[in-house]
Amino acid sequence: MQQHPLIAILTRLGTFVLVMIALSIMIFVLARVVPGDPARMALGPAATTEQVEALRQQMGLDQPLAIQYVDYIGKALRGDLGMSLVSQRPVSADLGQTVPATLELVLVSVIFMFAVAIPLGVIMAHYRDRAVDHVGRLLSLTGVTIPSFLFAITLQLIAARFLSGWPIIGRLDHSLGWTGGPTGLLILDGLLMGRPDVSLNAFQHLLLPAFALSMAGIGQITRITRSAMIENQRKDHVLTLKSFGVPERVIIFKYLLKLSSIAPLTIMGLEFASLIGNAFVIEMVFAWGGFASYGLQSILQKDLNAVTAVVLVAGLFFIVANLIVDVLITMIDPRLRRKEAR
Repeated sequence: MQQHPLIAILTRLGTFVLVMIALSIMIFVLARVVPGDPARMALGPAATTEQVEALRQQMGLDQPLAIQYVDYIGKALRGDLGMSLVSQRPVSADLGQTVPATLELVLVSVIFMFAVAIPLGVIMAHYRDRAVDHVGRLLSLTGVTIPSFLFAITLQLIAARFLSGWPIIGRLDHSLGWTGGPTGLLILDGLLMGRPDVSLNAFQHLLLPAFALSMAGIGQITRITRSAMIENQRKDHVLTLKSFGVPERVIIFKYLLKLSSIAPLTIMGLEFASLIGNAFVIEMVFAWGGFASYGLQSILQKDLNAVTAVVLVAGLFFIVANLIVDVLITMIDPRLRRKEAR
């Protein structure tokens, strides 16, 4: 008996809520027990004890931890994530400016991963132990072992030397006079507002950082796809199809690829988290000004509200990505629905 897909999705949504509650409690407690007084760091060493204590009361840091948490969650559910001690702006406003930049970078990186890694893994498995396979394994190993910031700097140097005029920093040329769009995703906003020149320019700015960010994932997913394809080629039903003379391309694209995509999709959920974590390096190299670099600065300056919000948003990204991956895998492999229905 198979479990209805809607029930499976609702079950995962329930798990998603519980994980978010646990994450919020954990990061809220950790942000308040680590050494350093946020009020003192915000006001600086020249502030008096009375000024520091007044700010502590204003931030609610003089209240018991449980009361602080309930107050924070109540405001967060209404969209109030508090004020940033550094920028002196609402944290939600800071996130509204920085999250779309990183989200666009990560989404394009994910597209690069699948567009390059899956076909390359299939080709390597098909030409196993031949020259193509050896070159592909070398490239995938290079992607996994070399740090992303080194790829980023190398791509910048290559573009500056051989691609005159190609953008190597920022998200958009200021000469375009762009004032912003509804989503903050420049490629999408340019299309929505009838500015294809903005979309094209934003895509040009995205190519180098997205490619640098995706290199580790490309190497990992390529190797996993190759291994999955080789393993599934030995399955009885695949051997039966070959014995009946079914064309090789039909076996690969209709049967093998679908079965072999489960392992790469599973890894993709973990890779998404690593993309968010590694994005701050890429953003610093390319002066991207996104969510990841904002989070790093918040941690270094112990901006309490900003740190809590950044970790919650990063956790939300990670959980949603894994939820989507779980749903896709369940749709691809009906055997998982049978297991859940038992």
